[in-house]
Amino acid sequence: MKKANRHIRGLVAAMIAVSAIAVPVVAASSANAAVELSFWSWRPEDTAFWTAQAAKFKDATGITVKYTPYVATDYNATLATALTAGKGPDVMLIRAYGGMANLSDAGNFMPLTTKDVPLLAKMAPGTLAGAQGYADKHQFGVPYSTSVLGVLYNPEILAKVGVAANPTSWASLLSAMDRVKRAGYTALAVGTGYAPGLEQMWGAIAPAFYGGTSFYNQIVSGSTNFNDPAFVRSLKAETELYPYMPAGASGLDYNTQRALFANGKAAFYIGGNYEISYFRSLNPTAPIGWFPAPAATQGGPRYVTNWADGAFAINAKTTHKAEALKFMNFIASKSFMQQGADQLGWIPPIAGINLTEPAIAAMARKIPQMGTPFLTLVGFRYGAPTSSSIMQPGFQKVASGAQTVTDLAKAIQDGVATWYAPFKK
Repeated sequence: MKKANRHIRGLVAAMIAVSAIAVPVVAASSANAAVELSFWSWRPEDTAFWTAQAAKFKDATGITVKYTPYVATDYNATLATALTAGKGPDVMLIRAYGGMANLSDAGNFMPLTTKDVPLLAKMAPGTLAGAQGYADKHQFGVPYSTSVLGVLYNPEILAKVGVAANPTSWASLLSAMDRVKRAGYTALAVGTGYAPGLEQMWGAIAPAFYGGTSFYNQIVSGSTNFNDPAFVRSLKAETELYPYMPAGASGLDYNTQRALFANGKAAFYIGGNYEISYFRSLNPTAPIGWFPAPAATQGGPRYVTNWADGAFAINAKTTHKAEALKFMNFIASKSFMQQGADQLGWIPPIAGINLTEPAIAAMARKIPQMGTPFLTLVGFRYGAPTSSSIMQPGFQKVASGAQTVTDLAKAIQDGVATWYAPFKK
């Protein structure tokens, strides 16, 4: 089984190249009572969008949908606690790959077929793999977007400080940031206070240093590991960005750092397409450009980190299976996916969607040329501890001087090796 799993994740690389709250499932309604579906998410910033979509769905079907978002960092634990207790929402967002595989393997999500949700037949196998289990390869969710990482920038600030061209090499990126900083602007609107953002920033820049998909395939197969010098160098590259972070970077929270960029206070933001809708909600006219992370050396290969983002799933214990499937097909439609692209910055996993945000359209165009999997997210979140759970606080320790990047690489290797079979050889 482990060998099969490694083979499947190898295919994913090729295809993508890419406290506890327990709310009961809504009780079965009487013949005369309207059905209300509960729907959970980790995105409070999308509340207005989902409220509007729920109203459209109710007009069409008479079924009410109650959208409940949780803090992103608490969501997995909150959902796991509820589902493990046999409760939880009728419909939910689930994170991709290993983010929810333990719950799908335990039978918490309803397996879906193309008969249940016809749109699944129009998605690529590598995309679908993001919403399958680790041991159980049934389809447990409908993916809604491909996420892409890279360098977002404010063209107005760069023009003011005399950066005439987008950086194409690591040295030229650091030079541009230095120029911005010397001109009195914040160069990089990312701090060390929000740990997941540190992994995402690393995910954008790292492939140029460790070697993209080739290295991904090697480490998944076990022919190399996280102590590899190329991986250590990718960790060090992130630390070279720390001097360009805002003052008080260690105390900077997620929304504050995003506001710095959206409101024109910083020149660069290294992150994903999913940030742009939030930037627009704060400042609809914010000037936003994007370019792929630079090459490690001038003229070297460049990569665009991407992966199948989360998916929509149905609680296996819902008492409203028919209604939940109606809602699933409502959100698994081309018209709905277009609205997700327009309003939330999605890159939907089906053809025929018009991407109206220029930066996001640029991201989508680069995937076929430069795409590579998000190494830690796609490959190493299927057991505990995950690579991400070590990397994220590890970067914070490195920033504070409590740990070296070599120590961090070893910690990731030692942790993942406790459950990942190829590392036990």
